[in-house]
Amino acid sequence: MDSTTVFALFILAAILTSTAAVKPQGGDFITSSCKITRYPDVCVSSLRSYAASLEAKHSQSELVKAAVIVSLANARNTSAWAVTLSKSSKSLSKIERSALKDCVENFGDTKDQISQSLAELKHLKRGTFKFQMSNMQTWMSAALTNEDSCLNGFQAARNGRVKMLVQGRVQNASKLISNALALVNNLASTAGYRKLL
Repeated sequence: MDSTTVFALFILAAILTSTAAVKPQGGDFITSSCKITRYPDVCVSSLRSYAASLEAKHSQSELVKAAVIVSLANARNTSAWAVTLSKSSKSLSKIERSALKDCVENFGDTKDQISQSLAELKHLKRGTFKFQMSNMQTWMSAALTNEDSCLNGFQAARNGRVKMLVQGRVQNASKLISNALALVNNLASTAGYRKLL
């Protein structure tokens, strides 16, 4: 084998290795399903723990359920985190304290709305499918709006540590909710309905 062939094989191996390194871990079903979301890499990585089950079943409703469960777990954690932060931070400005109080309420609403969506998703029926999906779309959209409302309260606040922490949490939560909503919308479509049945 001459040096040119060896070099070509080395380059090819490097390309394949780098491609594999940046590709989110997930099977074909999860990866292809997540392509319709706004944040596909986040979608794939967030569903990694459900990969074995989802890849085996290839069920759109189970995929949506997993995405909603992930966004609900995150919403609960974020809500608890915001409550703790509001009680423990003694150096908050008046604007930050007020904004954080609003965020705690928003996160609580988000948690409730995603919980309602999950409860609906667990009992999908042919006769009420469209009505149930419409409810879920409304609740998940409202949950996403709540996250935006939280950030709006911090617009007048100084660019300090608390604002940056809240923004990071909200952006992460928003990505998960946005992805879950996209998958809900897909399930609500005719194609999604066929796959459910």
